[in-house]
Amino acid sequence: MNCPRCNSSTHKKNGIVCGRQRYKCHDCGYNYTVEVKSTASSPSVKRQALQLYLEGLGFRSIGRFLGVSHVSVQKWIKKF
Repeated sequence: MNCPRCNSSTHKKNGIVCGRQRYKCHDCGYNYTVEVKSTASSPSVKRQALQLYLEGLGFRSIGRFLGVSHVSVQKWIKKF
């Protein structure tokens, strides 16, 4: 487990946030968690959203179809 900012392996526990263990890097002072959020959408869902957008569907209809927020769909499209 390394720091995502400086890639250092020296860290210490720094509390719990939303039920997830938080760590603090000794070198750069960055706070981070290691666990991936269970609510994160998979790349395949994001790719499907992009395909539906290119087919002409709107953000809200894509969100309803995939079961995610239309704002998330909009951010994914903008990122691509």
